[in-house]
Amino acid sequence: MYTISKDPGGVVLICQDCPHIERVSGFNQTIGSRRTQAAWAMKIHSRDKHGADSVLRAIPKKPAISSQP
Repeated sequence: MYTISKDPGGVVLICQDCPHIERVSGFNQTIGSRRTQAAWAMKIHSRDKHGADSVLRAIPKKPAISSQP
């Protein structure tokens, strides 16, 4: 869906399917975490521009490995 990197301006989210970017500094801290807002914007971009298949889906947890035989 996207990668996260840093540049001199801060944290940047980069779409893996196109040149679209979201900069964390472009969001308002007073309404919540900037990083969460940027990730949400990237999720919406991915869904709207690349279709539902590009949106990450939850991965089921692996069952715990028991140490008993």
